[in-house]
Amino acid sequence: MSPGITVESEAQMAEAVARHLRRSAREVRVEDCIFDVVAYDKQNKLFKLVECKLGSQATNIGHAFGQVAAYYAVVTDRGFEFVNALSKKLPLSFARLMEATENARRIRVAFYVALTDEACKRVDLIRSVKLLLPNVGVIRVKPDGKCRSYLWDRGKRDYELAEAQPTVVQILPRNVAQTEESLIPEIAGNSEVRS
Repeated sequence: MSPGITVESEAQMAEAVARHLRRSAREVRVEDCIFDVVAYDKQNKLFKLVECKLGSQATNIGHAFGQVAAYYAVVTDRGFEFVNALSKKLPLSFARLMEATENARRIRVAFYVALTDEACKRVDLIRSVKLLLPNVGVIRVKPDGKCRSYLWDRGKRDYELAEAQPTVVQILPRNVAQTEESLIPEIAGNSEVRS
């Protein structure tokens, strides 16, 4: 965000998070689910899915974590469709896509909620929600749009509480009879196989 501008909407928050994560896309749709921000971390060969929530009330925080639970269900059930939808929004080379999908077999995914600085002050509430969803990470979004990968707890930076634990998701094609050879061109965005 520019100096003097504050994050006032979830769209602005998603823009700030997308910029923070760099290689990212916004509003990636898989069936009736729209992922706010999806990024690819090439160093860790990891996809990051983020749900952005502006409010700081307990219901806002709970809703963000709940939506991530729905994201998890959709991605684990529709891994193939997820990769296909993302490849249309996030330009990855064929080699990078094969690396990211372990040659069209599986992906590593980390799920996050992006919460306001104010919401992140509710560390005890976040800690309680993470008892139910321990693998979900937290990205703290400051009013100026700067993002942080830690929370403040008792005057100290708590990176561990904000950290996400990646999940491995198998990529299953829509038609299980599809062979691996026909899967690779489809993921790469080519519907024809050339010999």
